[in-house]
Formats: sequence, C-alpha cells, structure tokens
Amino acid sequence: MIETNRTQSPYVKALACSAFTFALALCALYLGYTLPSFTTSTEAVSQLLALVMVPGLMVGLLAKKSTKAWPIWLIICTFVALLVVITIVHEITAPMRS
Repeated sequence: MIETNRTQSPYVKALACSAFTFALALCALYLGYTLPSFTTSTEAVSQLLALVMVPGLMVGLLAKKSTKAWPIWLIICTFVALLVVITIVHEITAPMRS
C-alpha cells in the first residue's frame, strides 16, 4: 500500500482558526459591532460560536480527507471563504428564524 502525504493535525489547525475568529468576534461584540440578526448579547455569543465552529470543522474534514497535504495558508483561506458564505446564509435566513 502506498502511503500518501497527508496534512498533520488538520482539525487542530482549522479549529485554531475558529478560536482566533471567535476571540476577534467577542472583541467586536464588546465594542458594539454585531451582525444585524443578533438581538441580545447572550444570543450573539452562542450564534457566534456556532458560526465559527462550523467552518472550522468543515475545513478540518476537507483537509483530513485530502490525499495531498494542505499548507496552513490553504486552511486559512478555505476557512475564511466558508466563514463568509455561512455568515451570509445566516443573515439571509435570519427572518425565517424569528
């Protein structure tokens, strides 16, 4: 069986992106910057956690399943792209959840 070169610790790297983004989002929340769909601070924190964890888990899975090693810049760029898409979908579907 041929051993392929895989990404080392893909979930750790992707979830580190999530943790960093969550810390930035909490700082922004503390300074008064929020998404339009957030109504309370408690709701905002829980939704922010979900918003940053989903792309982190998805990127970790993609990097783990890939047969080639993903450099850190690819993990970060993919995370940011998925975060933007998921946040846009979250804001578009906010009226449906109300």
